[in-house]
Amino acid sequence: MPLLKILSVLSLAVLTTGCVSSAADPQIRFGVEALVPPFESRNDKGELVGLNIELGNALCAELKSSCVWVDQDYATNIEALEAKRFDVIMPMTATPARRERIDFTDNLYPLSSRLVAREGSDLRPTAESLKGKRIGVLEGTSREAFAKARWATAGVEVRSFKFNNQLIASLQAGEIDATVQDAIEISHALLNHPHGRDFSFAGPALDDPMLGSGVAMAVRKSDTALRDNLNAALERLKQNGQYALITQRYLPPVAVNAPIYFPNDEGLPFSDAVQFGETIYLSGVLGLGVDGELVKGGIGPQMTQTMANLRTALQRSGSSLAHVSKCTVILADIKDFSAMNEVYKRAFPADRLPARTTFVAKALVLDARVEVECLAVAAR
Repeated sequence: MPLLKILSVLSLAVLTTGCVSSAADPQIRFGVEALVPPFESRNDKGELVGLNIELGNALCAELKSSCVWVDQDYATNIEALEAKRFDVIMPMTATPARRERIDFTDNLYPLSSRLVAREGSDLRPTAESLKGKRIGVLEGTSREAFAKARWATAGVEVRSFKFNNQLIASLQAGEIDATVQDAIEISHALLNHPHGRDFSFAGPALDDPMLGSGVAMAVRKSDTALRDNLNAALERLKQNGQYALITQRYLPPVAVNAPIYFPNDEGLPFSDAVQFGETIYLSGVLGLGVDGELVKGGIGPQMTQTMANLRTALQRSGSSLAHVSKCTVILADIKDFSAMNEVYKRAFPADRLPARTTFVAKALVLDARVEVECLAVAAR
């Protein structure tokens, strides 16, 4: 074969490979949308900065390779990865649906998806609470897929935005009622600023396989060697201390089993509920009507109103009557036991009656006939 033809064939081979590199200058091409501080963005000089940029550069150094950063629209990055525009998506959350098309490294760091709404909205991250509401999500994210699959089918209006600044502007203008986002990203973009003082996290962090458990890097299924090399380099960074030096400047300390408090709206000296792990502890509930007074008519109407109030309290704290595990019923008169039971058993699914303790007190607050407190687990 003539020398010129051999060189042409070799040149064509280089252009069509997945990673444009050479033995003398190995490269790893990362696709990144630099619009998400503090993870990846550009400073005033146009330089790439952020947690994921620092981690990527450290991984390249560990692998004795050059990092090449390719600007990429996040909503189309899987297609761009498959088309070999670059070799790694930085970053991406591994979900079952995505694993059907591409492969993932080990997690770089944990992920926390939270609902953010205006203070006092009483919204919780459940389909029941959000029914009829407008929820904003970022296009192409796992949170968009989650909201459409889990909430849109239950009557929640899900609106997708290409850019976070557009989503936040819509939230501030009242065009959407809440947003589901990464907790660090939305804190950096909204909650930590004066213009975000009217907004806060609503309810506990979401826990669903569709949202994944952490932030990873995505590669083509055929690039198993690259995946393994990145995993090995990540482990070495953790062992030699570089990982901690990088991440501690961006990620908040991990709060282990930190309680989540649902304050009382009337300023009473207790929380309506406290969530610790998956368990929700509810304060005692009375048969108070919308006017704040005990309903009239004795034990029957009071118990009916008590269970209605209990249902509302559970919904506000991200649970339901079907997720109650234990209740304590306090009666002012043991003669009311049978009438209380008739109402109580109708409130729960017949096959999910919680464990229960019943006793009589000398007197209850506001001269109520009955008070009920329960333990429940968070609904998923």
